[in-house]
Amino acid sequence: MSRRATIRDVAEAAGVSKATVSRVLAGNYPVSQETADRVHHAVQRLSYTASSRARSLATGRSNAVAVVVSEPLDTFFADPTFARIVQGVSDFLSHTEVVPVLLTTTTKVEQRKALRLITNQTVDAVIHLSPWSDEGLLDSLLNQQVPVVVCGQDERFERRGRFSFVYSDDRLGAAQAARHLRERGAQSPVAILGVPGQPAASDRLEGYRQVFPGLEDHRTAWGGWSEADGASAMQDFLRSGITFDAVMAASDRIARGALSVLSRAGRQVPADVLVVGYDDHPSATGLSPHLSTVSQPMHAQGETACRLAQEMVEGRPPRTVVLPTTLHVRETS
Repeated sequence: MSRRATIRDVAEAAGVSKATVSRVLAGNYPVSQETADRVHHAVQRLSYTASSRARSLATGRSNAVAVVVSEPLDTFFADPTFARIVQGVSDFLSHTEVVPVLLTTTTKVEQRKALRLITNQTVDAVIHLSPWSDEGLLDSLLNQQVPVVVCGQDERFERRGRFSFVYSDDRLGAAQAARHLRERGAQSPVAILGVPGQPAASDRLEGYRQVFPGLEDHRTAWGGWSEADGASAMQDFLRSGITFDAVMAASDRIARGALSVLSRAGRQVPADVLVVGYDDHPSATGLSPHLSTVSQPMHAQGETACRLAQEMVEGRPPRTVVLPTTLHVRETS
Protein backbone atom coordinates (compact mmCIF):
# COMPACT_ATOMS: atom_id res chain seq x y z
CA MET A 1 0.00 0.00 0.00
CA SER A 2 1.45 3.35 -1.03
CA ARG A 3 1.84 5.87 1.75
CA ARG A 4 -0.13 9.08 1.85
CA ALA A 5 1.68 12.13 0.46
CA THR A 6 2.78 14.68 3.04
CA ILE A 7 3.30 18.41 2.90
CA ARG A 8 7.06 17.68 2.85
CA ASP A 9 6.59 15.66 -0.36
CA VAL A 10 4.71 18.53 -1.97
CA ALA A 11 7.38 21.02 -0.92
CA GLU A 12 10.18 18.87 -2.38
CA ALA A 13 8.28 18.30 -5.63
CA ALA A 14 7.57 22.01 -6.02
CA GLY A 15 11.04 23.12 -4.89
CA VAL A 16 9.72 25.32 -2.08
CA SER A 17 9.50 25.24 1.71
CA LYS A 18 6.71 23.61 3.69
CA ALA A 19 5.69 27.07 4.94
CA THR A 20 5.26 28.24 1.34
CA VAL A 21 3.06 25.23 0.56
CA SER A 22 0.90 26.06 3.59
CA ARG A 23 0.60 29.69 2.50
CA VAL A 24 -0.35 28.77 -1.05
CA LEU A 25 -3.00 26.30 0.10
CA ALA A 26 -4.37 28.76 2.66
CA GLY A 27 -4.58 31.48 0.03
CA ASN A 28 -3.95 34.19 2.60
CA TYR A 29 -0.33 35.14 1.83
CA PRO A 30 1.06 36.72 -1.37
CA VAL A 31 3.31 34.47 -3.50
CA SER A 32 4.29 34.67 -7.14
CA GLN A 33 1.99 33.05 -9.68
CA GLU A 34 4.84 30.79 -10.80
CA THR A 35 5.35 29.50 -7.24
CA ALA A 36 1.62 28.98 -6.73
CA ASP A 37 1.37 27.06 -10.01
CA ARG A 38 4.27 24.77 -9.05
CA VAL A 39 2.67 24.02 -5.68
CA HIS A 40 -0.78 23.30 -7.15
CA HIS A 41 0.76 21.09 -9.83
CA ALA A 42 2.64 19.10 -7.17
CA VAL A 43 -0.52 18.78 -5.07
CA GLN A 44 -2.44 17.41 -8.04
CA ARG A 45 0.31 15.02 -9.15
CA LEU A 46 0.78 13.61 -5.64
CA SER A 47 -2.98 13.57 -4.82
CA TYR A 48 -2.14 15.45 -1.66
CA THR A 49 -4.90 16.28 0.83
CA ALA A 50 -4.01 18.61 3.66
CA SER A 51 -4.65 17.23 7.13
CA SER A 52 -6.96 19.18 9.41
CA ARG A 53 -3.96 19.87 11.65
CA ALA A 54 -1.98 21.30 8.73
CA ARG A 55 -4.88 23.48 7.64
CA SER A 56 -5.26 24.70 11.20
CA LEU A 57 -1.62 25.69 11.40
CA ALA A 58 -1.85 27.47 8.05
CA THR A 59 -5.10 29.34 8.57
CA GLY A 60 -5.46 29.58 12.35
CA ARG A 61 -8.85 27.87 11.97
CA SER A 62 -9.85 24.28 12.65
CA ASN A 63 -13.18 24.50 10.76
CA ALA A 64 -14.87 22.71 13.64
CA VAL A 65 -17.30 23.87 16.31
CA ALA A 66 -17.95 22.04 19.58
CA VAL A 67 -21.60 21.40 20.43
CA VAL A 68 -21.59 20.83 24.19
CA VAL A 69 -24.29 18.94 26.08
CA SER A 70 -24.07 18.68 29.86
CA GLU A 71 -27.36 16.77 30.26
CA PRO A 72 -27.20 12.96 30.66
CA LEU A 73 -27.46 11.31 27.25
CA ASP A 74 -30.73 9.55 28.07
CA THR A 75 -32.28 12.97 28.80
CA PHE A 76 -30.68 14.44 25.68
CA PHE A 77 -32.13 11.77 23.39
CA ALA A 78 -35.55 11.75 25.11
CA ASP A 79 -36.06 15.50 24.74
CA PRO A 80 -36.66 16.54 21.09
CA THR A 81 -35.89 20.13 22.05
CA PHE A 82 -32.19 19.29 21.82
CA ALA A 83 -32.67 17.49 18.50
CA ARG A 84 -34.28 20.57 16.96
CA ILE A 85 -31.42 22.84 18.05
CA VAL A 86 -28.81 20.37 16.78
CA GLN A 87 -30.70 20.09 13.49
CA GLY A 88 -30.55 23.87 13.17
CA VAL A 89 -26.81 23.80 13.81
CA SER A 90 -26.32 20.99 11.29
CA ASP A 91 -28.44 22.64 8.59
CA PHE A 92 -26.60 25.95 8.96
CA LEU A 93 -23.16 24.34 8.83
CA SER A 94 -24.03 21.97 5.97
CA HIS A 95 -23.31 24.76 3.49
CA THR A 96 -19.93 25.58 5.02
CA GLU A 97 -16.60 23.86 5.63
CA VAL A 98 -17.25 23.82 9.38
CA VAL A 99 -17.98 20.48 11.09
CA PRO A 100 -20.02 20.20 14.34
CA VAL A 101 -18.43 18.01 17.03
CA LEU A 102 -20.78 16.77 19.78
CA LEU A 103 -19.18 16.76 23.25
CA THR A 104 -20.89 15.37 26.34
CA THR A 105 -19.80 16.86 29.67
CA THR A 106 -21.97 15.07 32.20
CA THR A 107 -19.05 14.02 34.42
CA LYS A 108 -15.92 15.77 35.66
CA VAL A 109 -13.81 13.45 33.50
CA GLU A 110 -15.81 14.38 30.40
CA GLN A 111 -15.50 18.07 31.29
CA ARG A 112 -11.71 17.80 31.54
CA LYS A 113 -11.56 16.05 28.18
CA ALA A 114 -13.79 18.66 26.57
CA LEU A 115 -11.80 21.54 28.06
CA ARG A 116 -8.54 20.04 26.84
CA LEU A 117 -9.98 19.60 23.35
CA ILE A 118 -11.36 23.15 23.27
CA THR A 119 -8.28 24.90 24.66
CA ASN A 120 -5.95 22.99 22.31
CA GLN A 121 -7.56 24.91 19.44
CA THR A 122 -9.18 21.76 18.06
CA VAL A 123 -12.37 23.80 17.57
CA ASP A 124 -12.97 27.40 16.57
CA ALA A 125 -15.97 27.99 18.82
CA VAL A 126 -18.27 26.38 21.38
CA ILE A 127 -22.07 26.15 21.26
CA HIS A 128 -23.38 25.10 24.69
CA LEU A 129 -26.88 23.59 24.68
CA SER A 130 -27.61 23.10 28.39
CA PRO A 131 -26.06 25.78 30.62
CA TRP A 132 -28.49 25.11 33.48
CA SER A 133 -26.90 21.72 34.18
CA ASP A 134 -23.31 22.79 33.54
CA GLU A 135 -21.03 21.85 36.43
CA GLY A 136 -18.10 24.15 35.77
CA LEU A 137 -17.14 24.03 32.10
CA LEU A 138 -18.54 27.49 31.38
CA ASP A 139 -16.65 28.86 34.39
CA SER A 140 -13.46 27.34 32.97
CA LEU A 141 -14.12 28.91 29.57
CA LEU A 142 -14.58 32.43 30.95
CA ASN A 143 -10.86 33.16 30.79
CA GLN A 144 -10.20 31.35 27.51
CA GLN A 145 -10.06 33.07 24.14
CA VAL A 146 -12.38 30.66 22.36
CA PRO A 147 -15.76 32.13 21.31
CA VAL A 148 -18.68 30.63 23.28
CA VAL A 149 -22.39 30.78 22.41
CA VAL A 150 -24.89 29.67 25.06
CA CYS A 151 -28.30 28.34 24.00
CA GLY A 152 -30.42 29.32 26.96
CA GLN A 153 -30.61 32.03 29.55
CA ASP A 154 -28.07 32.18 32.36
CA GLU A 155 -27.76 35.51 34.14
CA ARG A 156 -24.61 34.39 35.98
CA PHE A 157 -22.67 34.57 32.73
CA GLU A 158 -24.80 36.95 30.69
CA ARG A 159 -23.95 39.85 33.00
CA ARG A 160 -20.23 39.37 32.37
CA GLY A 161 -20.46 40.09 28.63
CA ARG A 162 -18.03 37.32 27.72
CA PHE A 163 -20.34 34.86 25.91
CA SER A 164 -23.03 35.27 23.27
CA PHE A 165 -26.54 34.06 24.13
CA VAL A 166 -29.58 32.95 22.18
CA TYR A 167 -32.86 31.95 23.81
CA SER A 168 -36.61 32.42 23.66
CA ASP A 169 -38.45 34.82 25.93
CA ASP A 170 -39.98 32.38 28.43
CA ARG A 171 -41.77 35.14 30.36
CA LEU A 172 -43.46 36.36 27.20
CA GLY A 173 -44.39 32.84 26.10
CA ALA A 174 -45.87 31.95 29.48
CA ALA A 175 -47.78 35.23 29.56
CA GLN A 176 -49.20 34.40 26.11
CA ALA A 177 -50.47 31.07 27.44
CA ALA A 178 -51.93 32.62 30.59
CA ARG A 179 -53.59 35.47 28.68
CA HIS A 180 -55.22 32.94 26.35
CA LEU A 181 -56.65 31.04 29.33
CA ARG A 182 -57.97 34.22 30.88
CA GLU A 183 -59.66 35.13 27.59
CA ARG A 184 -61.26 31.66 27.63
CA GLY A 185 -62.71 32.47 31.04
CA ALA A 186 -60.20 30.92 33.43
CA GLN A 187 -60.15 32.56 36.86
CA SER A 188 -58.41 30.10 39.18
CA PRO A 189 -55.58 28.27 37.41
CA VAL A 190 -52.82 26.09 38.79
CA ALA A 191 -49.29 25.89 37.38
CA ILE A 192 -47.11 22.80 37.10
CA LEU A 193 -43.51 23.87 36.64
CA GLY A 194 -40.20 22.22 35.87
CA VAL A 195 -37.01 21.89 37.89
CA PRO A 196 -36.63 24.49 40.69
CA GLY A 197 -33.87 26.98 39.98
CA GLN A 198 -33.78 26.48 36.22
CA PRO A 199 -34.29 29.83 34.46
CA ALA A 200 -36.88 28.43 32.03
CA ALA A 201 -39.12 27.23 34.86
CA SER A 202 -38.71 30.39 36.95
CA ASP A 203 -39.32 32.69 33.99
CA ARG A 204 -42.44 30.81 32.96
CA LEU A 205 -43.84 31.19 36.46
CA GLU A 206 -43.16 34.94 36.27
CA GLY A 207 -44.97 35.06 32.94
CA TYR A 208 -47.99 33.24 34.37
CA ARG A 209 -48.07 35.64 37.30
CA GLN A 210 -48.01 38.67 35.02
CA VAL A 211 -51.53 37.65 33.96
CA PHE A 212 -52.66 35.88 37.14
CA PRO A 213 -51.02 37.80 40.01
CA GLY A 214 -53.05 35.74 42.47
CA LEU A 215 -51.22 32.55 41.48
CA GLU A 216 -49.95 31.77 44.95
CA ASP A 217 -47.42 29.15 45.99
CA HIS A 218 -50.06 26.58 46.96
CA ARG A 219 -51.31 26.78 43.37
CA THR A 220 -47.89 25.95 41.91
CA ALA A 221 -46.03 22.65 41.80
CA TRP A 222 -42.35 22.07 41.09
CA GLY A 223 -40.68 18.86 40.01
CA GLY A 224 -39.31 17.89 36.61
CA TRP A 225 -40.23 18.18 32.94
CA SER A 226 -41.61 14.67 32.31
CA GLU A 227 -45.10 13.16 32.02
CA ALA A 228 -44.57 11.40 35.34
CA ASP A 229 -43.86 14.76 36.99
CA GLY A 230 -47.03 16.25 35.51
CA ALA A 231 -49.12 13.28 36.62
CA SER A 232 -47.73 13.35 40.15
CA ALA A 233 -48.38 17.09 40.53
CA MET A 234 -51.93 16.78 39.23
CA GLN A 235 -52.65 13.95 41.64
CA ASP A 236 -51.45 16.18 44.48
CA PHE A 237 -53.69 19.04 43.35
CA LEU A 238 -56.73 16.78 43.18
CA ARG A 239 -56.03 15.30 46.62
CA SER A 240 -55.58 18.78 48.10
CA GLY A 241 -59.12 19.80 47.21
CA ILE A 242 -57.98 23.02 45.51
CA THR A 243 -60.56 24.34 43.08
CA PHE A 244 -59.11 25.10 39.66
CA ASP A 245 -60.43 25.66 36.16
CA ALA A 246 -57.17 25.71 34.19
CA VAL A 247 -53.71 24.14 34.14
CA MET A 248 -50.62 25.97 32.94
CA ALA A 249 -47.97 23.33 32.30
CA ALA A 250 -44.35 24.41 31.80
CA SER A 251 -43.78 21.64 29.25
CA ASP A 252 -45.97 19.58 26.96
CA ARG A 253 -44.79 16.39 28.63
CA ILE A 254 -45.95 17.79 31.97
CA ALA A 255 -49.27 18.66 30.34
CA ARG A 256 -49.69 15.13 28.97
CA GLY A 257 -49.15 13.65 32.43
CA ALA A 258 -51.68 16.06 33.91
CA LEU A 259 -54.21 15.25 31.18
CA SER A 260 -54.01 11.52 31.88
CA VAL A 261 -54.80 12.09 35.58
CA LEU A 262 -57.63 14.51 34.80
CA SER A 263 -59.15 11.96 32.42
CA ARG A 264 -59.05 9.19 35.02
CA ALA A 265 -60.63 11.56 37.56
CA GLY A 266 -63.55 12.26 35.20
CA ARG A 267 -62.57 15.89 34.54
CA GLN A 268 -63.48 16.92 31.00
CA VAL A 269 -60.95 18.96 28.98
CA PRO A 270 -61.66 21.68 28.00
CA ALA A 271 -65.23 21.74 29.37
CA ASP A 272 -64.20 21.42 33.03
CA VAL A 273 -60.51 22.31 32.88
CA LEU A 274 -58.52 24.24 30.28
CA VAL A 275 -54.95 23.06 29.68
CA VAL A 276 -52.03 24.79 27.97
CA GLY A 277 -48.54 23.33 27.64
CA TYR A 278 -45.20 24.67 26.49
CA ASP A 279 -42.61 23.68 23.80
CA ASP A 280 -44.85 22.32 20.98
CA HIS A 281 -43.37 18.89 21.64
CA PRO A 282 -44.33 16.17 19.07
CA SER A 283 -46.75 14.77 21.66
CA ALA A 284 -48.75 18.01 21.46
CA THR A 285 -50.36 16.84 18.21
CA GLY A 286 -49.27 13.19 18.23
CA LEU A 287 -51.87 12.20 20.83
CA SER A 288 -55.52 13.07 21.48
CA PRO A 289 -56.66 15.61 22.44
CA HIS A 290 -54.36 17.94 20.56
CA LEU A 291 -52.67 20.20 23.07
CA SER A 292 -52.73 23.98 23.09
CA THR A 293 -49.15 25.07 23.62
CA VAL A 294 -46.44 27.67 23.17
CA SER A 295 -43.72 26.92 20.63
CA GLN A 296 -40.14 28.09 20.65
CA PRO A 297 -38.14 28.38 17.38
CA MET A 298 -35.57 25.73 18.34
CA HIS A 299 -34.32 25.16 14.80
CA ALA A 300 -33.81 28.90 14.45
CA GLN A 301 -32.01 28.88 17.79
CA GLY A 302 -29.45 26.44 16.41
CA GLU A 303 -28.99 28.51 13.26
CA THR A 304 -28.68 31.73 15.26
CA ALA A 305 -26.11 30.11 17.57
CA CYS A 306 -23.99 29.34 14.51
CA ARG A 307 -24.25 32.91 13.24
CA LEU A 308 -23.23 34.28 16.64
CA ALA A 309 -20.28 31.86 16.78
CA GLN A 310 -19.25 32.92 13.28
CA GLU A 311 -19.39 36.58 14.30
CA MET A 312 -17.18 35.99 17.34
CA VAL A 313 -14.67 33.92 15.34
CA GLU A 314 -14.41 36.90 12.97
CA GLY A 315 -13.62 39.16 15.91
CA ARG A 316 -16.96 40.77 16.60
CA PRO A 317 -18.13 41.20 20.22
CA PRO A 318 -20.56 38.82 21.92
CA ARG A 319 -24.24 39.71 21.94
CA THR A 320 -27.61 38.31 23.02
CA VAL A 321 -30.47 37.39 20.69
CA VAL A 322 -33.94 36.79 22.17
CA LEU A 323 -36.27 34.84 19.87
CA PRO A 324 -40.08 35.13 19.81
CA THR A 325 -42.58 32.49 20.92
CA THR A 326 -45.87 31.49 19.26
CA LEU A 327 -49.13 30.35 20.88
CA HIS A 328 -50.91 27.42 19.16
CA VAL A 329 -54.57 27.07 20.18
CA ARG A 330 -55.86 23.50 19.87
CA GLU A 331 -58.39 21.16 21.47
CA THR A 332 -57.45 21.49 25.16
CA SER A 333 -58.47 25.14 25.42
